[in-house]
Amino acid sequence: MIKLRKLQENDLPTRVEWMNNPMVYQTMHFILPITLENTQRWFQKNQSCASRQDFVFEDSDGQIVAMGGLTNIDSLVNKAELYVFVAPHLQGRGYGQKTTRLLCEYGLNNLHLHKIYLYTNNSNIKARRTYEKVGFRLEGTLRDEVASSTGYEDRLYYGLVSTDFVGSRPSDEPSICPLYLRDMEVDGLRFKIVRDDLLPDLGGGGKSRKAFEYESFLKSHGYNAIVTCGGIQSNHNRAMALMAARNGWKCHLCIQGTSDRFYEEKGNALLDRLSGAECETIRTEDTAAAMDRAMESFSSRGLNPYYVHGGGHDLPGGISFVKAVKDLKRQCDEIGYKPDYIFHASGTGSTQAGIVVGLSLVNWTDVKVVGISVARQYDRGRQVIVDFANRLGQYYGLNKDFSDDILFSCDYLCGGYEKFSPEMADYLNRVMKHSGIMFDTTYSGKGFYGMMDYMKRHNLASNNLIFWHTGGLMNLMH
Repeated sequence: MIKLRKLQENDLPTRVEWMNNPMVYQTMHFILPITLENTQRWFQKNQSCASRQDFVFEDSDGQIVAMGGLTNIDSLVNKAELYVFVAPHLQGRGYGQKTTRLLCEYGLNNLHLHKIYLYTNNSNIKARRTYEKVGFRLEGTLRDEVASSTGYEDRLYYGLVSTDFVGSRPSDEPSICPLYLRDMEVDGLRFKIVRDDLLPDLGGGGKSRKAFEYESFLKSHGYNAIVTCGGIQSNHNRAMALMAARNGWKCHLCIQGTSDRFYEEKGNALLDRLSGAECETIRTEDTAAAMDRAMESFSSRGLNPYYVHGGGHDLPGGISFVKAVKDLKRQCDEIGYKPDYIFHASGTGSTQAGIVVGLSLVNWTDVKVVGISVARQYDRGRQVIVDFANRLGQYYGLNKDFSDDILFSCDYLCGGYEKFSPEMADYLNRVMKHSGIMFDTTYSGKGFYGMMDYMKRHNLASNNLIFWHTGGLMNLMH
């Protein structure tokens, strides 16, 4: 396992030694000699520099195997230049590709870069092949740009945009969480239900499913702190905070709401406070700036933080539901069942995207997934899901546009997030009394109410339908 961490002052002697080695400087074009004194001055000067981040890469034994970074970071167009150099005595062992891929993952996921670019010599064939395997494309040639022992040499410009990236290939490992498929009957209608509300850890629900996947990802990549965001009663915040606590990781929650309400309410808000996470109440429009400040604060303390988008709208969040769909397919095959429709409450969109991509991977492309929006209006809500499904599909090697697969209903918003009608609340109370299954009016309850109405209005056969209960118990208890 290779992990990255920020460059520290005690790494500088090793950096200087490597940079003065011809196996490194012949392709990096440093101005020699590199001295420790000058490098220390360079390091101090760049401590507060927003346009670059420098890293070291360590193996599982803590041995430094490479150094690299992202420079010329341009926040206006979200691009940066990449550099990597491998320890001279470890070159030719595959570390170049591993560290380049890891650094790209950091840039795309943590810094939200759209493009990463680099320069290399035309004769540096091994490095070029490494970059191309990661997804970089040759975009231009600077003719006779550098001097060489034989005269002049071309310098090549490679670029990688986010949709080109070939990340660490997904494995066929089973889902970390169990999947509970049950039968349910309401008003004489029989259908099946996936009970993520029964998940036993981190408070349960679909956000716990995602948190387990994040936990595995963060451990394997050497992260030890997280920054994320959500509302006062965010299930996502609660699951991430508890997951961080049990690993001894720092966690900063950017909580969209007033301080008075956050400290008065129970439910998820209480668990956030008890988890030991840093809880910062903010205005929704200040989310990006607040999360960036928290990332910088953790980094300045020597931590290696990961930026988790609200609702788990990152690859680990989507992957968790791809794996869950594979489990669902296996269980359905065992009982000879296949649904025509899957309904669920749709928030930030990674759950729906994960289910849709998962269905494509198990060759259930004819199964329709209907997301009942709990907050977003149609145009933005649907497009976010399409974009993330396309990105997730590319991660799994699917060359497909999922635009036609995303069914998204905003007919049950009742005015927006945490809003509901008296009719909805009365209906869900009656269902709970009949079934013993708890539904909140913010997430799964809103999705369930919408499904039942949608099913009747479109004359759908209930026996070929699955409702995916993603939790929400804590939202009943605040």
